[in-house]
Amino acid sequence: MQFRQQEALRYLKAQKDDKEAAILVATVYLKMRNEVQARHVVQRQHCQITPGGVLLECGTEFHSAQLARHLQGCEEVLLLGATLGSRVDACIRRLAILSVAEGAAAQAVGAALIESYLDELQEKLQQQLDQEKLYQKTRFSPGYGDWALEEQRLLFPVLDCAKRIGLTLTEGCMMAPSKSVTAIIGLIREKKTCIQHKCEQCSNVGCEFRETGN
Repeated sequence: MQFRQQEALRYLKAQKDDKEAAILVATVYLKMRNEVQARHVVQRQHCQITPGGVLLECGTEFHSAQLARHLQGCEEVLLLGATLGSRVDACIRRLAILSVAEGAAAQAVGAALIESYLDELQEKLQQQLDQEKLYQKTRFSPGYGDWALEEQRLLFPVLDCAKRIGLTLTEGCMMAPSKSVTAIIGLIREKKTCIQHKCEQCSNVGCEFRETGN
């Protein structure tokens, strides 16, 4: 799994040319890398786009107008769950106790690592989809735009996240381990429609991690 230092700096809200921050995240990464136990589960399903959401072939329906617009033209989707594992969470807690700065950097490094893991996973999936001349749209997760975070409760049973990869939900619909992601990925036959950054899909324009100029 590739460690993208600039991505970690972005999550840390540090400038790209901040040498001290760069050293900090690099040092923390070295302390965290052996704790990563990345796992994932992927399920492919046919879907039907409804006026206010998406209906899966298994009968589960997600309610989000923005998700429906994002998946327009898709007849199939990939459902995805991934985690870096509980040892990463434990490492972040240990580092935070010893140093506030390293604790913050560890959160940033963890966020960058799970994104890198997902990107690499999608590249591998695309190699298989190429044979069918299918292409992936960008990931769309519960909590993006108008897709309520609470709909994790619908997605988790479909993926059987707890049994398959040890990923569970708290009462507040937060994931445990924390460095985890669930998402839906539309499959479409027109590659040009897939070029869209995930930040552009989200209505939370005030997000502190929002990327611009893409």
